Formats: sequence, C-alpha cells, structure tokens
Amino acid sequence: MPLYEYRCRACGHRFEELQRLGESAEKVTCPECGERQAERQLSTFAAAAASGSLGSFSSGGRGGCGSGFT
Repeated sequence: MPLYEYRCRACGHRFEELQRLGESAEKVTCPECGERQAERQLSTFAAAAASGSLGSFSSGGRGGCGSGFT
C-alpha cells in the first residue's frame, strides 16, 4: 500500500496515511482535530545509492558514452 501525504483543511496539520490505490481522501480523518477535510498533497521522494555504486557507471573522466570500450 502506498503512503500518501495529507493536509487538513480545517486545522492545517500535515500527516501521512497508508491507503490502498484508488481510495479517495473522503475516508481520511485528521489525527489532530478529527475532521474529515484532508486533501492529498503532492509528494517527492528520494532514492539513495549504495556507497561507491555510481563509480561503476561513471565515465571516469574519459568522455561520454562508450568511452574506454574497444
């Protein structure tokens, strides 16, 4: 289940909620004030690469795509 970010229209509190795909915000209740006036927010996400994993994909300063291959 995806994790969605919400903001309560009544009190402005921001919170996260696990929901099934396709479920609407109508069922979401604000944990601060108890109102059902939450609106889904656009979320950003970040991905972290393992240390040193990008080195195998870099060109090593030799140019662009295909550098170093014969």
